[in-house]
Amino acid sequence: MDLLSLDTWLLPPHNRLSLHQVHRLVPVATIARGNRAARALTPADSSHEAELSSVALAPGREATLLEFLEMTNTDAFIVLRGDQVLYERYFGDYTRESRHIVMSVSKSLCGMLAGILVEDGLLDLDARTSMYVPELENGSYGGSTVGQLLDMTAVPDFDMTYTNPLAEVQAGDRSAGWRPRRDDDADGTRAFLERLQGSGGHGSAFQYCSATTDVLAWVLERAAHMPYARLLETKLWQNLGAEDDAVITVDNHGTPYACAGISMRLRDLARFGRLILDGGRIDGRQIIPREWISTTAGGGDFDTSDDTDPTPGTYRNQWWVPGGSHGSFYAAGIFGQYLWLDPSTGITIAKFSSEGDPLSHGSEHRNALQSIASNSAGWSGTGDRSEGKDK
Repeated sequence: MDLLSLDTWLLPPHNRLSLHQVHRLVPVATIARGNRAARALTPADSSHEAELSSVALAPGREATLLEFLEMTNTDAFIVLRGDQVLYERYFGDYTRESRHIVMSVSKSLCGMLAGILVEDGLLDLDARTSMYVPELENGSYGGSTVGQLLDMTAVPDFDMTYTNPLAEVQAGDRSAGWRPRRDDDADGTRAFLERLQGSGGHGSAFQYCSATTDVLAWVLERAAHMPYARLLETKLWQNLGAEDDAVITVDNHGTPYACAGISMRLRDLARFGRLILDGGRIDGRQIIPREWISTTAGGGDFDTSDDTDPTPGTYRNQWWVPGGSHGSFYAAGIFGQYLWLDPSTGITIAKFSSEGDPLSHGSEHRNALQSIASNSAGWSGTGDRSEGKDK
């Protein structure tokens, strides 16, 4: 059987190949990098990478960083402090030039884009979703607000069980062209969104739902009068110093799959994270509003823990906020995609993976990434510890 097929690309072991070959399976739109020079990243001393590979990730644990990366089917991994690459590793046939789909990390780009439109006076967080998208008036999302979309407190009837063929999340995938279509599937992502129903108790609880991000992207398009891929391109991608174009999958109508469909290089994901840790500013230009970043890192109103993942935390503006003294917040996608930001140490970590299960090692990733940030913070970049420096 062809490893690159819609029937199998989201299943192990096929996903090890397919997650960086999505453009061969699903149509994509380009998010062009533009003409600005790429943000330069400088290497640390090579001895640091070797020593960090052997560091235990947490007190009392024997697993080292390298063992953790291998255990979690890592495809590519990078640690930055400022513009300095403290650690970078590629596995299998992945290289610095490989693009990898980031899955639901895509949601977090949408969240930062929303903040830019708010600052531009184009988006009202208190406005009803249907004010921007009248097509949703009679569905579940019609009575929600833009702010509720951002914080995942809109509550449609939606099953997010990735492995259940009867779940709405798989129906959404099929409508987006990610899986073979069935006769009764909606004709494209937005027809699928219009079909969704629900209780309408928006704002009363946290409900993580991929469709909510696709609704948010539709709202952003209407607010800015610009296609979503073009919005990402002009407001974010062309301004952060990316070294390559990104791409986003589109359905048969050209509608982007904003909740999960972006592919990019590892270093460009790290550059996006670096822009955020720099308060949204690069080369003297304010790209993302600083206040929006602070609000995001401050977390949301509802605990996101549940029976499958009891770890406490909140969600704000399409980002996960675990709490704790480091003030970390992060973006995450199925099969082990992560962008971890630690404001207290100035550490950015980006990780591409092809895990065997969509939700494998969630708590282990959080613990390990925080530990890696803590272990990396004191390095001088010459292979020596320098406690407290550059924090």
